[in-house]
Amino acid sequence: MNKKFQRVVALSAAMLLTVGVLASCGNKGENKNAPSTTQETNGEVPELASQWPEFAKHHSIEVTFFEQGWTGPEEDKDFVTPEIEKRTNFGIKYIPMTVPTSDDYTQKLNLMVASDEVPEIFFGANDSYTRTIYEKLGQSGKIWDVADIIKDYENIYNLVYPELNLFKTKDGKNYFIPTQTGRGNDVLHDIPNGLFVRKDFLDQLGMDYPDTPEEFKEYLKRSINEIKVNGQPVTGLVLGENLDGIQKLYEPFFPLVGQHESYKLPFDPKDGYKIKNYLYNDSPELIEAAKYIYSLAKEGLLDKETLTLKQAMIQEKASSGLAAAISVAYWDMNTYGDNAKQTVPNIMYVAPPTMYASEKVKESRLADWTNWVGSWSTVIINKKVDEEALRHFLAVMDYMATEEGQLLVQYGIEGESYVLNAEGKVEMTSEFLEKTNNMDWNKAAAYGVGYYAQLVYNLPAILDKQGTPASLLREDNKLSWENQKEYRDHYVANMEPTLDYYFLPGEIETQKFTAIKDGEVELWVRVLTANSEDEVEKIVHEWGETCRKLGINEIIAEREQYIKNFKVSK
Repeated sequence: MNKKFQRVVALSAAMLLTVGVLASCGNKGENKNAPSTTQETNGEVPELASQWPEFAKHHSIEVTFFEQGWTGPEEDKDFVTPEIEKRTNFGIKYIPMTVPTSDDYTQKLNLMVASDEVPEIFFGANDSYTRTIYEKLGQSGKIWDVADIIKDYENIYNLVYPELNLFKTKDGKNYFIPTQTGRGNDVLHDIPNGLFVRKDFLDQLGMDYPDTPEEFKEYLKRSINEIKVNGQPVTGLVLGENLDGIQKLYEPFFPLVGQHESYKLPFDPKDGYKIKNYLYNDSPELIEAAKYIYSLAKEGLLDKETLTLKQAMIQEKASSGLAAAISVAYWDMNTYGDNAKQTVPNIMYVAPPTMYASEKVKESRLADWTNWVGSWSTVIINKKVDEEALRHFLAVMDYMATEEGQLLVQYGIEGESYVLNAEGKVEMTSEFLEKTNNMDWNKAAAYGVGYYAQLVYNLPAILDKQGTPASLLREDNKLSWENQKEYRDHYVANMEPTLDYYFLPGEIETQKFTAIKDGEVELWVRVLTANSEDEVEKIVHEWGETCRKLGINEIIAEREQYIKNFKVSK
């Protein structure tokens, strides 16, 4: 079974620090072996016990971390784990569960059920199979239901309560704590991906950034006809392998596109959460989009090798400095653009504003939005851990959600791995950057830095301590980011998510949707190789019929029933 797991903390320190480092100061924290059993502390009660009474008594618990391709704290280097214990009186006995493959991870999960081998605390992935295992463990009384007890810890509860709603069982239980959740991210500094145009070309042509499909078409046409690069002709839009990125050409025609799990088959909150099926249907919107994409191919505005492009070819074309537009991830675009500067020094690829085919579409799409509801990872607690120790662990998570706690888990100890500069912004010390090869995730995790942010990831708590994200120090990225201001202006941090944020695919969708999605590339290949608009329209009608035969209406009915039955509680 294919497991999907993303360590969002992997880029946190590297992406959100100011440029510049300071000389290291301070002494390394002494590493300690945590006691193996719950016990009264022999040392002083931590100052934080006045805020979290749970810290008055010492506990030490094994916390097992699922690891697949990354590593954690090393005893001879780790100074964050002892510091957590010093501040909270809670000893984390770090246990790695290294799994080379997803199948190995599945076997470990199965053992938890079959052999009662449930770690005291377990940090795992968040996919449907993992959640199924957790529910079996919960129903058999082996792990805690945290649905009620976590409400006593306001910081962590406010960070994860949407996910607690999303993942609760049918009988209202929460057998795991969602971690690395939507509310913990800094969504206001995201750099757009997917479509990039040449600012240097726009300047030569005296054009603004295109924000409609027709303006984009005109830009491609004029670039090809009016510009040469070092005497060579300019080429059109370069899409990704298997036509990746073509969605940037058809989405401008769709009044809604959905998000996350509902992406491409969106709910309409203004129409009783009915599904609006523009893509998997012979809708007027898809017909219009298909005719537009056909016109780009017919008029020679797409790269001539669009249908056979492979990654190496894309990199070569992007790095040549000849392409008028490219559809890739921004980090790849940065690399390709830098490569192209060797032959075209003033080259600059920038993501234009989101394109809309009409004001009506734009008005529909520019709705208020908030953080994703979902999580990349999970934590369960064995029922053998008593309530006192459980509450202590929840209090530690509650502390980690604060500004002070986030500085510790994200960046380590002030004076040890980072300092606050004159403006109060975090800067990693030169010594620590050298030790960790500029904050390589695994190398930093060896010291505990960044590692425990997997348990509690809350960047908004420390935004005022962070300088300009490193990615936005590049002019091209900054311009791309500025072009999304209209979209960002509709972000509402404390907005209660609408019901579509809480959607998870059901059994029918799991069984049938893959076959439908697999046909998308073939649809666009047929559109690009059509001989007329009439043929394009026929192709789209055939596509709609195919989707209906493969069960798209059953999927829609299941989605709408899910939303009808879903209840949000706080």
